[in-house]
This record gives sequence, structure tokens and C-alpha cells, in this order.
Amino acid sequence: MTPAGVPAAPNQSRITANLLKVTQSPSFRDKWQLDLEIVEVESVQGGSFVQKGQLIQGFTIAETCAVAAGDTISATAEFLGDPRGGQLRLTNVRAAARDASC
Repeated sequence: MTPAGVPAAPNQSRITANLLKVTQSPSFRDKWQLDLEIVEVESVQGGSFVQKGQLIQGFTIAETCAVAAGDTISATAEFLGDPRGGQLRLTNVRAAARDASC
């Protein structure tokens, strides 16, 4: 087990997820919180910190975010944190069925 306070090893996964909710941060105009249900996970680098069927919250940094609740999205996911907790940073967020991204 990793000692508390030691950051997660470099990791990256490609995910497909059902987007349950999108919320713009009240503190940072370019930060978007996404509530997800993981549908598929493919490890790209290091370990994967998400599993199929998991409900998880992630964030992305973008000027605008055109994906919406109900979309199935694909994204690159990286867990930032340690054994006590962290967040899932999402990049390359795209809606599968329509031309929308963030």
C-alpha cells in the first residue's frame, strides 16, 4: 500500500462514460465538474484508478463545455491525488453521438 501523502504514480486511461451532470465552477470560469458513470476503461499509462460501472466525479479545464447530461462521452482520465483522496482530471472530452466537446 502506498503511504499517506505520497502522490499517485503517473497514470492515464481512455474512458467512455455516461455523463450524468455538468457544473461550471463558481470560483473558476474555465473549470467544469463532470459527474460520470464509467462504461469502459482502457489503461494507457500506469495503473487505472477507475473501473467499469463506477460513479465518479472528474473535472476539465476549458473556456466552454458543450457536452450535456445524457451524453456518452470519451475522454482521457488521470487521477491526481494520494491514498487519502484526489480528483480525476479529464482531457480531450468529446460527446460520442454529436459534435460537442470541452
